[in-house]
Amino acid sequence: MQGFPFALLAVAAFNTAIAGLLTLVAYGSSLRENMVFSHCIGFSVLLAIHFGWRLLWPAARPPRAALLGLVAFGVLAGWLGGSALASALLGLPWTAGRSPYAALAVTIAAGFTGTWFFWTRQKAAELERQRVEAQLKLLQAQIEPHFLFNTLANLDALIATDPARARTMLGHLNSYLRATLAAVRRESSTLADEFALLRGYLELQAMRMGERLRFRLELPEALAQLGLPPMLLQPLVENALKHGLEPKVEGGEVKVSAREEHGWLVLEIADTGLGHGSGGGTGVGLANVKERVAAAYEGRATVVAGANPAGGYTVTLNIPR
Repeated sequence: MQGFPFALLAVAAFNTAIAGLLTLVAYGSSLRENMVFSHCIGFSVLLAIHFGWRLLWPAARPPRAALLGLVAFGVLAGWLGGSALASALLGLPWTAGRSPYAALAVTIAAGFTGTWFFWTRQKAAELERQRVEAQLKLLQAQIEPHFLFNTLANLDALIATDPARARTMLGHLNSYLRATLAAVRRESSTLADEFALLRGYLELQAMRMGERLRFRLELPEALAQLGLPPMLLQPLVENALKHGLEPKVEGGEVKVSAREEHGWLVLEIADTGLGHGSGGGTGVGLANVKERVAAAYEGRATVVAGANPAGGYTVTLNIPR
């Protein structure tokens, strides 16, 4: 279902509009009375539908027929509970000065209209998420051959000069390709999966760059099974190497870390390179990550990027738990 803070604001505006319209058509004794009844009933309906949705379908969209049944229940429960609450707040008998059936009709119309609004908005958000994911897969299809060809060229050179090192590199490549294929086929991932994928990628790059590349991956065990869109972090690590560390003669370090701060998941990719501005990057990878985060978390997450005062570049993702 839609983000609850947005739903509260939308329903508050909807309730206010209904109260104003009812007052214009001379329903109820005053604007104040209509406001109290409208907000009490409207928020009661929202709570009944929202928590019913979360209880019955915590991680999915319900079938349309089931949703209509939930809305019908929510409208009836919200009308009864909201009317009783409003009457108590105003010190009125439940039916004093108003037609309960007219109020129920208004509640039904408003409840189904509001549900249609949230349903279509969520469907649009889902389509946008699918568009961003399709764009990501297209981008991966363009990037992967370049990385693969470079790795195979390095393997070819090592086979003749250092067979043992070539076998080690082939093992890392095998693990990385398996993890990558698994990641692109699933709709969701975990931090443990993402960090395993990054380790395989960085192990391969470390064999290519030698002592010029150092890396650290810091993932607390308590956060390992948290969900994350698949391959969300890899474009940022690729940027750190391509635009920060590779152009720097002495190379440097890239650090990927996860931590929890005040109920938020904080993911950080920091490097000690030249800074992305010095590497001539186009910003496509970072822009893609921002789009995916916006679509996956409905605008509640943030991506902050910038150069470090002491050199290098850091990208920080703040994601609600």
